[in-house]
Amino acid sequence: MTPDILTELLAVHLAPRLGAVSPAHAWGVFDDGRLVHVRGGGMAEADAARTAFRIASCTKSFTAAAALLLAEDGVVDLDEPLADALDVPVRILGPDGPAATLRDALTMRAGFPTDDPWGDRQEPLSDAAFAELLARGVRTAWPARARFEYSNLGYAIVGRILGVRAGMPYRRFVETRLLEPLGLTGTGFDASVGNTMTGYRPGPAGWEPLPFSGPGAFSPIGGLFSTVADLTRWCGVLSGAIDAGAVLPAHLVERMRRPATAIAGDTAGDGAWSAYGLGLMVRADGGGRLFVGHSGGYPGFTTRMEWEHGSQLGAVVFENATYTGLTGLTQAVFSAAFGAPEAMPAEPTPPAFAPWPETVAAAEAARAAFASGVLPDAELLDDCVALDAPLERRAAALAALVAGIGGVVTVGDLEHETPARARWELHGAHGTLRCGILMTPTARPRIQKLDVAVAD
Repeated sequence: MTPDILTELLAVHLAPRLGAVSPAHAWGVFDDGRLVHVRGGGMAEADAARTAFRIASCTKSFTAAAALLLAEDGVVDLDEPLADALDVPVRILGPDGPAATLRDALTMRAGFPTDDPWGDRQEPLSDAAFAELLARGVRTAWPARARFEYSNLGYAIVGRILGVRAGMPYRRFVETRLLEPLGLTGTGFDASVGNTMTGYRPGPAGWEPLPFSGPGAFSPIGGLFSTVADLTRWCGVLSGAIDAGAVLPAHLVERMRRPATAIAGDTAGDGAWSAYGLGLMVRADGGGRLFVGHSGGYPGFTTRMEWEHGSQLGAVVFENATYTGLTGLTQAVFSAAFGAPEAMPAEPTPPAFAPWPETVAAAEAARAAFASGVLPDAELLDDCVALDAPLERRAAALAALVAGIGGVVTVGDLEHETPARARWELHGAHGTLRCGILMTPTARPRIQKLDVAVAD
């Protein structure tokens, strides 16, 4: 595999998305830590390598690196329970089990439920408001170390702990210990880092610009802006192609890449599997290849960084639109480029669970409302629902979907995939709608996500 081939494959898949999926994009292919090809489109065409986009959850790799550095300094113990390490009281509400530690949160096994899109809207929260949220209580869906579930909240808690133990704000620690020594001058926690793209979402009249959020208490989950040039250099450090010396020693980046929590398949076997490390995702294709990287999704931005570890050949891709599905596309391109076998490893069987009573009540209300072609009462919805798409727009889309299946004839039973998630079907004369909700991880959960789509 050569950089030219990977570049051409990415170009074939990304070029048609420009204007249709996002108004601009910038991307680059790197080889052994060196940026060898750069492409840009839309407003990023003129200086694609140095135009800044929000990297969203790719920030988690910087947070994990910061945690390892402070552990190396002896001021953080990754195996200390979160509740003990926090500087403020926290009520962790959930099933009995071992106390979740910093390591559990960093490797996505602390038991917190998935919190996209709620977490993406919390970044500007002040430290005082975050302390109040923790004191009121946060929910877990699983005992710690029982299974993988992606959580922004866990990273926000770790970020707060890191700031306290470092004796400076989390953001300043990342700037002084990582960004500045590594020469990542186009990377930072606000839009002043340089030529910064505006983020957009699609609307009835075209692309709608979105305001930048943060920085704040949730910056550790996704607050950084960066460029193709800078994120390529960061990937070079994380892959080991660039020796960062004492700034981020090689044995620490090796720990970041090491699979810690299985997502799918058996990481001890020689087949296909995927896992979360420390701020990085790792997948094996069953043919001897390892792909390492992370995705990022924020209001107005989608990012993917990925490399094949054996060849050190990789790419970073930015799009300035919300949740564009870039991860699946990029992984498919890498699999095709490297001839990865088509393998679908199974997810581990989840522990036995009971849905939260609030999930059941909210799902029953939403199911009844959807069957009538309307949204559930606004009191059941977290603020992020309207922020992501205005409620009147959501209501119109729902009414059109219900009309498209010829009205609702029968309503399917509720099914619970996790304590915080429910789904059901609406059957009409001309088709079926698949519906679902996801609850927030707060003491009094509300709906953070409404899903309605035509069944395949």
